[in-house]
Amino acid sequence: MVMTASLFGLSTVQALVVLFILLPIAAGAVIVPIVSWRISSSGPPPIRTSEILANGIPVTAQIVAVKTLGSIIEVRPMVRFVLSVQTGPDGEPFELEVVQSIPRSVIGAFRSGDMVHARLSADLSAGAVVWQDSP
Repeated sequence: MVMTASLFGLSTVQALVVLFILLPIAAGAVIVPIVSWRISSSGPPPIRTSEILANGIPVTAQIVAVKTLGSIIEVRPMVRFVLSVQTGPDGEPFELEVVQSIPRSVIGAFRSGDMVHARLSADLSAGAVVWQDSP
């Protein structure tokens, strides 16, 4: 005679149904609304780099600092640029931090002190480096 343990008085089949069907449904009923609420309350979506590159205000900027944020195995790691931007002949220069994905083979061409072409959002709060035309 083989003795089987039972949890909460359930047979093995009933316990498996609870574990693999009822429990995931109950967990999903709790988790999905929480995730949905967190996503909807995050404010407006961020401005995409592709939108800035396509429609942004063209400027020339000087690289103050450049740092790779990705790991060695990434082909297109995220790169943080700190740029000194002047918006026009009479515009006061200001610093802008830009984080964007750039091919690893191009990153070495960017050094502090270099001048680069960039694009800015209309409110000048976001930007992107135009790396195809950069040194």
